[in-house]
Amino acid sequence: MSFLTRTLQALRLPMLCALLWWLPAGSAQAAVSCTATMTNLAFGTVELVDGAASSSVNATLNYTCTNDGTAAVQARVCFNIGDGNQSLGNFNPRTMKDSAGNILNFQLYQSTSGTVWGSNGNGAVPNPFIATMSIAARPFLGGVTSVSGSTTMRGQLLALQSTVPPGTYQDDFAGDHTSITLSSSTSAMPTTCNTILPDKFAFVVSATVAKSCLVTADPLNFGTINGLPGQADRDQTSTINVTCTTPTPYTVALTPSNGSTTGAGTMTPTGGVPGNADTVPYRLYRNAARTTVWGSVTGTNTAAGTGNGAAQALTLYGRVLGTSANVRPDSYRDVVTVSVTY
Repeated sequence: MSFLTRTLQALRLPMLCALLWWLPAGSAQAAVSCTATMTNLAFGTVELVDGAASSSVNATLNYTCTNDGTAAVQARVCFNIGDGNQSLGNFNPRTMKDSAGNILNFQLYQSTSGTVWGSNGNGAVPNPFIATMSIAARPFLGGVTSVSGSTTMRGQLLALQSTVPPGTYQDDFAGDHTSITLSSSTSAMPTTCNTILPDKFAFVVSATVAKSCLVTADPLNFGTINGLPGQADRDQTSTINVTCTTPTPYTVALTPSNGSTTGAGTMTPTGGVPGNADTVPYRLYRNAARTTVWGSVTGTNTAAGTGNGAAQALTLYGRVLGTSANVRPDSYRDVVTVSVTY
């Protein structure tokens, strides 16, 4: 019996020593991990016919990094964004698409800067958002120490997209289109982010392009006219430019200040001659022969077209009518309202 007892006692000591050696080594390992979420980036309803870039809209990245080791660490964390499911292969600019495959260009930036938010190793957009932090050792066995933060992602639709058809567009950054990578050290701050973490921060970029039109008009200037009776008609032209989204049907109506629905207006003095109450009649037409009036009765005497995203020039033909009256020398004018219905 004594032999068996001594043998068991002799075996216990090496096993105990091995256990005591293994536990401290494992507990000294510092394990850093990070999670993050990104809010969706919604441009809402936008009008693009003026060709200008959209106003910026923002989303927010929230992140938390934890340390469950017994040593404090310095961590460098990279939050990487790729191209998105609808933008595949397009990084600068990125693209949203509608159900028909039409493209709407946009870009994502870091906060208020002009730095495109990209990812490690991407030659087109190489700059991920980088957070550096010091994370203290865990406070007790089984506990963790964490550091949280947030940053802004700024989105903008690119200029010169007036030809984009109306519709709902999106780019979905789910799956591998985002990633978190990090490097950590118990001594100096790392200069790279080498370890890929399992967490993602999926988000969706969306916009609705509305039907819209933009109209500009050049003045219709008849120049200097002889005001004596018996003068001939005076003809001049002007241009109305209409820009509508593709393929938006539109009509253009003209209404002189007297409310005429048939383009029959009257110019009045501008005040250069006190007491002058004379008037100068004029007419508005859609053709060079001045036989087709341009008024404001839709479907009867208005002009019509279909938008293609570019400015479409419509010629306005004007005529000052010859008169038997003696019109006093003065400056005469009228205001014509141009209305576009679409």
